[in-house]
Amino acid sequence: MSAALTLDQLSVALKRGRGKPIAVLDDINLTVNAGEMTALVGESGSGKTIASLGVIRLLPRSAEVSGRVMLAGTDLTALTESEMRRVRGRDIGMVFQNPLSALNPTTRVGNQIAEVYRLHTGETDRAARARALDLLGEVGIPDPSDRLDDYPHQFSGGMRQRVMIAMALACSPKLLIADEPTTGLDLLVARQILALLSRLRREHRMGVLFITHDLSIVEEHADQVHVLYAGKSVEWGTARSFFAQPRHPYSQALLGAVPRLGQTRLASIPGNLPDPETRPPGCRFAPRCAFREPACETAYPAPETTGGTMFACRRGREINPAAMLDAVLDDPAPIAAPSRGTALEVTKLGVDYERTATSFFQGMIGRKDKMRALSDISFSLRQGECLGIVGQSGSGKSTLGRAVLQMISYQGHVILNGEAFDTMPRQQRKLARRRIQVVFQDPKESMNPRMRIGDIVAEPLKLAGMRGQRARMAQAAALLDRVGLSERMLNLFPGSVSGGQAQRIAIARALATNPGIIVLDEPTSSLDVSTQALLLNLLKDLARQDGLSYMLISHDIAAVSYMADRIAVLNGGAMVEFGTAQDVLTRPTNAYTRELIAASPHFRTNQPGGPTETMEFNPSTVQPSAV
Repeated sequence: MSAALTLDQLSVALKRGRGKPIAVLDDINLTVNAGEMTALVGESGSGKTIASLGVIRLLPRSAEVSGRVMLAGTDLTALTESEMRRVRGRDIGMVFQNPLSALNPTTRVGNQIAEVYRLHTGETDRAARARALDLLGEVGIPDPSDRLDDYPHQFSGGMRQRVMIAMALACSPKLLIADEPTTGLDLLVARQILALLSRLRREHRMGVLFITHDLSIVEEHADQVHVLYAGKSVEWGTARSFFAQPRHPYSQALLGAVPRLGQTRLASIPGNLPDPETRPPGCRFAPRCAFREPACETAYPAPETTGGTMFACRRGREINPAAMLDAVLDDPAPIAAPSRGTALEVTKLGVDYERTATSFFQGMIGRKDKMRALSDISFSLRQGECLGIVGQSGSGKSTLGRAVLQMISYQGHVILNGEAFDTMPRQQRKLARRRIQVVFQDPKESMNPRMRIGDIVAEPLKLAGMRGQRARMAQAAALLDRVGLSERMLNLFPGSVSGGQAQRIAIARALATNPGIIVLDEPTSSLDVSTQALLLNLLKDLARQDGLSYMLISHDIAAVSYMADRIAVLNGGAMVEFGTAQDVLTRPTNAYTRELIAASPHFRTNQPGGPTETMEFNPSTVQPSAV
């Protein structure tokens, strides 16, 4: 089989300030065959994106690169910059994580696709426009002739990603690099994007380098898997062999961090990736590995081969996944006495959004239409319980959360601890809102970048009337300690912390007013699986210790299955299914629920006394969502 891409001992060193270059990628050997997908996986900071930028030569000019990058027999490292510009877009297509930031917001999508084709082929404007129309149809945009002249903001997230794929395919490239293309998308859209990439690579005999931090989404689609840790390859080989028997402790820990139904504890990897300037001399994973030996800390192990995989671990032949999972599972916190009280009750809740008419003549007469976002939603949340709210984008999940938080107007009743929000006097409502807090999807967006972490965490205490800066900082330090962070972070700014640390800071801030309920709005969607496991375990511990109640809004069925006691499924603003997590996930009665579960990558149920089975779903019973 011919290779579309071959990395031969690719190494990259980057400068920090005026110091000497620091190695961030070491001797990577990787192959992407024509018509196949190779998944490059690992935690954030492992070097995945650096490797892709090394392939297309978009690293900083000060970067030091060694080794070879062979694209269908051509060494890209030997090309001049002008020659490389002809390769990008023509022979290599790129799909980025955030299509909205990658597309030009002022240019129609048809013109953006046509421009790539015209620049690399020299074809006429008419031929380029015809090619753009064909590509929009090929990637599944409904009514492509009507959407050709739309702007990026007029498309949904999934549709924008399809536009990016169409642009990447404009010149029929030999290689497509997809850098986290499904992160942040709901499960149904992510499944469609992955299926689209699989179909296109087979039809075009195109190699795909699929970069992701989530091993669970590549099992169904990848032919090869390559695991990076701290800039070094730790395991690589065929996807079939890798998922059947992962050999490296790091690979096993990543798989153990993926939630499964019935799992009582997620595997969490202690510590963090080493800084490139202070990486250990031996195995880079050794400081976090429960099976390390003295030799692991002095020299990097030579790769070994077993079946269809290679791995760099001295004990890879003897460690099985079950032993690794037991080694990285920490003991849960003591369980608080269960409470049977009702923390929150929602009755016949409805939300309407006003939508100004877009037509010129309707706008002239000031006509406004109402759009029904939520209709007749009723449920209760018990003390110490987690209620999962699931559904695809646009189903009304976040609108429900905002209504419960009193951030938007609604019809119906929201009752907190037996008191109705809608009938409370203003001052009483202000005090009551302290008992219900929120953690947003992007924690850094909810923090003032000019405020220090200590002030951010202590701000609710100040608003609640707590006097004395020193007392507030002491309480902020205690809150950071509760979520597993050091008080040394008090003087840092949000831009200096990782995504996982920022999300824990957001939880600490939410805990400041001692709430009874926390609304979690997609709290893990942008985190890698190991950080997600740490966060979900932390939330479960807090619920056990304090009897906290959660509304977990998420499109991640696996995360909801781990956290939730009961699940509500929303579709089109209506609740289509409600019940215990076990019932909803193993015996769904609604076709839309079955579609969501089927879209969850290899969502499995552990049958007592039997093997793990994949939940089956017949897609012919449900119309696919138009996303």
